[in-house]
Amino acid sequence: MSNNSVNGRIYHYENNKNIFKGLDENQQIIKLKEFVNKYFVSKNLVIFIGSGCSSGAIPLMSKTMSDILENNKNVYEKVKEFLNIKDLSYLIRNLELCKKWLEKNKKDNEIEIKIINDILEKAEGNYNNIGSFVSALSEEQLNSIDKHFYKSFSDIESLLNWLQSGLSFQPSNDDLKSVISILKSEFLKTIPALDDDKYKDSETINTYHKFYQSVFKYRTELSNKINIVTTNYDLFNEYSLESNRIVYSTGFENSLYRNFNVNSFKQRLVDDTNRYKDVWQPTSKEANLLKIHGSINWTSDESGKLIQKDLFKQSDEEIIIYPTMLKHRQTAQAPYSELFREFANVLQVPNTVLIVMGYGFPDEHINNIISQNLKHQDFTLIVFGDTSEDNMKKFFDEFKTQDGFHLIGGDTSCDGVKAHYFNYIVDEIINYVPKDESGQKGEDSHE
Repeated sequence: MSNNSVNGRIYHYENNKNIFKGLDENQQIIKLKEFVNKYFVSKNLVIFIGSGCSSGAIPLMSKTMSDILENNKNVYEKVKEFLNIKDLSYLIRNLELCKKWLEKNKKDNEIEIKIINDILEKAEGNYNNIGSFVSALSEEQLNSIDKHFYKSFSDIESLLNWLQSGLSFQPSNDDLKSVISILKSEFLKTIPALDDDKYKDSETINTYHKFYQSVFKYRTELSNKINIVTTNYDLFNEYSLESNRIVYSTGFENSLYRNFNVNSFKQRLVDDTNRYKDVWQPTSKEANLLKIHGSINWTSDESGKLIQKDLFKQSDEEIIIYPTMLKHRQTAQAPYSELFREFANVLQVPNTVLIVMGYGFPDEHINNIISQNLKHQDFTLIVFGDTSEDNMKKFFDEFKTQDGFHLIGGDTSCDGVKAHYFNYIVDEIINYVPKDESGQKGEDSHE
């Protein structure tokens, strides 16, 4: 990272004010390191890990979905069917975002922008849904919507939910079964399996390892468990916690037959040398890992009960992911509601600090659980995010004046690197080492 004596472009919003305004980048980073690291000792620390933290090892959902749509007509037709029943405002919002992107990122797009403007102007009419609206468009306008709307769709999880709901009403519908199978198979291909080399040697696993190493450096065996909440299906959290010798619970019992038991999150390992003493002493640093959307190593047994199955090879049909849980019996669905309830509960503990990384606030259910706690004066929310992203901006605009809400992001002096990127947070903020006059990194006086 180069020294930057001019005003830095990293922002830290608190009460809708950028408190970093006027500081150079080095000053911003030093203040960020002090600010973030002091919260690692918080009594009730919750860390939310979104898909952005694993993006170096897992393709973006948009890339995965684009490849599927390009190569499978049946999936494409189902996407159109799914989107056509939505309210017209959904199309308008997406086209407006597309138009902004075209204006900002591409040259010579006047014709495409004009077509989108014509579509938006026409959308002012009275239409029941997207399907009724597009049926009245010209071929040129339809081609534009096909390119910028249908084929740019990326929300696999919501599509799978809709398809699975349809299958519950039409259990013998082979078209639905086929599309669900394709989507799930292609989606799971992007997630490293249990024995994948990415868990052994990759930039992503190294970043995760350094992150947890830094967090737990500030904690002792007597500290409360850290609660780690993630929407990710991969195993980067598990591997990096284990490599740091951190004891953790995913809610599954530590037995050969690993059933889910939400009470596992309440348990600690303690020293029983003197079993008659009044206070039990924990023997290790510990964490709870709440995988609220499921995991690559979760499956169900013959009775439909959810279990964790640590096998190197599992079939796609065996693996349970959140969007397809509806096909399983109620016993397999229950852990998901229990995990979300546990997530809500840990945020309601007094003096909670929630640090959010790699999450762009696309999920209203999760957003509501987080935002409900901002009304508590002792709740602190620290988000690493990008205000130029639509969902993040929407959340920020709604809660930016709330006490305890901090938003950190912006550009850095590293080409193409933003301050909310996971590897930048770990390498350049949490583990920042000041440079001496020669430009060499010296000893960190904060360590």
